[in-house]
Amino acid sequence: MIARKRLERRERRLVRVFLFLIALPFLAIFPYFAATNNPNENTRTFMTMALVDFGTFQLDEIVARQGWTNDMARVKGKDGVHHNYSVKGPANGYMGVVPYWAFTKVAPLVGIEKPSTTSSVETRLHWLRMSTWVIRLFSVSLPCFLFLAWLERYLRDFSRDPVLRLSAVAAAGIGTNYLGYALMNVSHALFGVSSFLAFALTERELRVHADARARRFAIAFAVGLCAGWTTMLEYHGLPLSVVLTLFACAVFWRPTRLFGVALGGAVTIALTAWFQYKQYGNPLTPGHLFVENPIWAEEHKRGIFGMIMPSKESVFGLSLPTGSGFFGMSPYMWLAFLALPFAVVPTFSSLRAKIARRKSVFVLFVAMFALWFAACGAIEWRAGWTLGPRRLGAAPPFFAFASLCALEWLAQKSKSTRAMLQGIAVGLTLVGVVSVGLVGIVYNTLPESALRPFAYFALPAIQGGFVPHHIAEWFGWKTTTFWYIVAGGMLLAPLLVLFHRSCGEGRRAMIGRLSFATVAFAAGMYPAMTPPPLDEIGDHKPNISAWARGWEPAGRDRVTLMREEAERYGPRRSCPWYRLADLERMLHLEAEAAEHERRASGPRENCPKLLF
Repeated sequence: MIARKRLERRERRLVRVFLFLIALPFLAIFPYFAATNNPNENTRTFMTMALVDFGTFQLDEIVARQGWTNDMARVKGKDGVHHNYSVKGPANGYMGVVPYWAFTKVAPLVGIEKPSTTSSVETRLHWLRMSTWVIRLFSVSLPCFLFLAWLERYLRDFSRDPVLRLSAVAAAGIGTNYLGYALMNVSHALFGVSSFLAFALTERELRVHADARARRFAIAFAVGLCAGWTTMLEYHGLPLSVVLTLFACAVFWRPTRLFGVALGGAVTIALTAWFQYKQYGNPLTPGHLFVENPIWAEEHKRGIFGMIMPSKESVFGLSLPTGSGFFGMSPYMWLAFLALPFAVVPTFSSLRAKIARRKSVFVLFVAMFALWFAACGAIEWRAGWTLGPRRLGAAPPFFAFASLCALEWLAQKSKSTRAMLQGIAVGLTLVGVVSVGLVGIVYNTLPESALRPFAYFALPAIQGGFVPHHIAEWFGWKTTTFWYIVAGGMLLAPLLVLFHRSCGEGRRAMIGRLSFATVAFAAGMYPAMTPPPLDEIGDHKPNISAWARGWEPAGRDRVTLMREEAERYGPRRSCPWYRLADLERMLHLEAEAAEHERRASGPRENCPKLLF
């Protein structure tokens, strides 16, 4: 009994430390690059600003103040004048209202000037930067982290193994593009939160309450709200919302519970319809037909608002490539397919709980099919500058859940099998954390041509000190050190899980777990670190010099610090100039490297190699 209590305390401490470490990147990092900031985010932020500052959906005043952004609809109003509106689903715009309103009240107290159209460019840019930071933090990043904390508790019903359970949470939260999109005021990570909540709340009521009369009205309402919110965040989430709503109706089939589901959905339908009516004069019309870019407007006239039948290219392109595919960037998610037998093999359905699980896993894969069908059927299926497949933003928690169910069932065979599966799970989780999680906290919007985002963009940027804003800047800590602490903590989280020893676990089991984790990590990272095949279309040797020259925040990167050091000593010391030139050459700053190498007066042979 004493040993069991000690183990429980150890596991509670592990979970707390784990959640603290993964909270850091969600709450403390701010990738923001004004010159290329994603218009997907800008148009949503502009909508929030327009609602708070001017009480309208029209973006005209905000555009006049902050400047033009892409992804806007342009509609001729009753006054005969064309007006700008957000073309995106309205959920983010609504969610940002309270944080932005509070910011407008606090900003003057801390010396942040609210601009007008006549303010300086720097004043207007600073306002947009800080407004975006606050909106991101409180309406996207914080809810996305809190969802992961809730997910960890929810998954306890399916596995008491902290190694497998926390690996699933880490794989979904920091081992996919979920993290990168949780650091933007966009819908792609929230899309996963709302849809999985609708699924999980329904699944739990089905599993826990055999009598349909015991299934709660409040949960039914919440499920309807979350299912509707999914489409309100992402219009292409409608098929996913339909699957989740049908699942809810099958579980909450009592009349009053069905009314709860309908009522929750009606709230989101009303909010969306009001948004579309005020902008386009029709509550059933999204803004894609009014996109101001004429090429995109024509594309959205094809099929159903730009949705056509998926192609082989789009299915494989969103799923497999190492630099852009869901499974290619996050190989842990392949483990979800081990759960397929739960949905199709009757022998797994002997008990009521297993029958409920079978139904839920079946719904899960149907929901993911609907998601893939909609995402791959979009004409712009890659969706421009992205971090991985952003249209599949709902997938991470679903696939992590299915993976955990399968791993826990297989791990019951023997202790050695459990150790093997633990190692594989943590190793593949680490692959995702490195190959896409770290990229997301450097910068979360890359061109489609980036074939190896970690190896050829994030890694050189990290080595060169080109890392983004962080929350410690609010308190005067303006160096890059805090970012590296956060990145280190993010990598440490799954490693703590890897080295956790359960009660009765012997040395052989730990060695086996470490061995399989090492092999899985090496096998998973190999494609991400090797040059892409010659027949793969994109940047095989990408040039990141433009990013380095215009990086934000400027002046605190390693190149700047090394240049200051070299200039301090001048021609008296050659080695600082050589080290600076080597670093610049790594970042493709060839002209600067040649100039600084010429300023070195002594021979290169006497200087040590630059260590990274």
